[in-house]
Amino acid sequence: MFTVRRFCSSDVRVRFAPSPTGKLHLGSLRTAFYNFLFARAAKGRFLLRIEDTDQARLVPGCVEQFERILGEFGLAPDESPLRGGEFGPYQQSQRLGIYEEAASRLVDSGHAYPCFCSSKRIEMLRKSAARRNTTPGYDNLCRSLDADEARRRIADGEPHVVRFKVKKEAVDFEDVVYGLVNQVVDEGDFVIVKSDRFPTYHFANVVDDRNMKISHVIRGMEWISSTAKHIQLYRAFEWTPPSWIHLPLITRDGTKKLSKRDRDAFVDYYTAEKGYLHLAVLNFLIRNGSGIRNFEPHRLYQLEEMIEHFDAKSIGRRNFMMDHESLESYGAQAFHNSSFESLFPSILDRLNSNLPGADPVLKKPEYVRKVVDFLRGHEESFSALSSLTNGDFRFFFTVPISAEALLAKFDAETARRLLTEIVKAQSWDLASLKTLAKKHKLAYPKLFLLIRLSIIDSSSGPPITELFEFFDRAECEKRLAHMLELVERSC
Repeated sequence: MFTVRRFCSSDVRVRFAPSPTGKLHLGSLRTAFYNFLFARAAKGRFLLRIEDTDQARLVPGCVEQFERILGEFGLAPDESPLRGGEFGPYQQSQRLGIYEEAASRLVDSGHAYPCFCSSKRIEMLRKSAARRNTTPGYDNLCRSLDADEARRRIADGEPHVVRFKVKKEAVDFEDVVYGLVNQVVDEGDFVIVKSDRFPTYHFANVVDDRNMKISHVIRGMEWISSTAKHIQLYRAFEWTPPSWIHLPLITRDGTKKLSKRDRDAFVDYYTAEKGYLHLAVLNFLIRNGSGIRNFEPHRLYQLEEMIEHFDAKSIGRRNFMMDHESLESYGAQAFHNSSFESLFPSILDRLNSNLPGADPVLKKPEYVRKVVDFLRGHEESFSALSSLTNGDFRFFFTVPISAEALLAKFDAETARRLLTEIVKAQSWDLASLKTLAKKHKLAYPKLFLLIRLSIIDSSSGPPITELFEFFDRAECEKRLAHMLELVERSC
């Protein structure tokens, strides 16, 4: 059995190794986050390695995007393709010579062999397995091929792959989260180097982890089934494997895995689209099976606190469930606990992207600070910056552009008459407004609705007294007069 290795802090090296095939998945961010916490808590090193051996699925710009996102979340790696490091290159496509040498070593030691089976034959094996309702696998035909013949065929330029000789056996290993795991390896010999000279995931993963001195492999639970296969590779090389830490799955409801077809499966849904602060997302990801000693649910932890109290042994096995209420709670806490200076750049970027035609005065720090102070004082549940540009609080940075919502509730003549009198009224206290409503034989909530629709073009939102407080008399008169003009235009 392979047990957990013991390391002193200076030996701890962990890695986040995504494939650059598209947007960063929420589960990938969580994996990077736990690797980062583990490294920082142990005063070790955190690496970003790009596993780009599947050349057909590469998406340009992913490497830069992944590193940028990690930096924005405060999870900057110590070594990476952009930062460099003594164990580089940190992109697998730039390490082909390393894999070629490692594969030759396995062939020479009798643990691997060239395979010349055509793709057509491999497909026939798959179809045959499907007809028999058995697991597809290679039948190891080329394993018995004479070594001299294999060398001759390679010298003649015949296309081939390299396969690893699988031992059909039971493999035991210790996982920090899941304890003792027993797996039975019962499959055909698998490919470690493809015909294009690129390694497969399993092979490159093991070779790179060894060469980069990775001490602990921290990854999602979906990879635990591959661990026995990796251990066989370590044995063939006569290498000691790292310690294993597998994280529970991220699920929609406890059982259904988060699909890549869903918008909320990706990090940019939470940041670029919804505008949750980075700290809120990190707290959301760590709340289930936290890894934090004496974890307090619903509390917003700062990143430094997470590092200080992190303990991999306290990671739970229960699958992570998406929970909108928890995300909203962390979003609100993060917003209310952030400094204005840290919020302003994000708010300004969002305004420039989503409301490019907004009055420049409304984008000045003094006004934005006023908005933030209002939200902190009156809106405890405010959680996501998207509400400022395409949600309930868009009115802070826009003015109504249509009387449509108002005229759906009032006829034009009544609206015109009421708006004119409100603008001329000396006082807007509640008593005066109720008197005005009574004069026009109107329930006072209906009058308040007209005022609200005129000022912010919404039937919901802060009480009108708070709107009067935020927008001074001059601004309110300006908005009421503007709505009056829109009503007259519509007639």
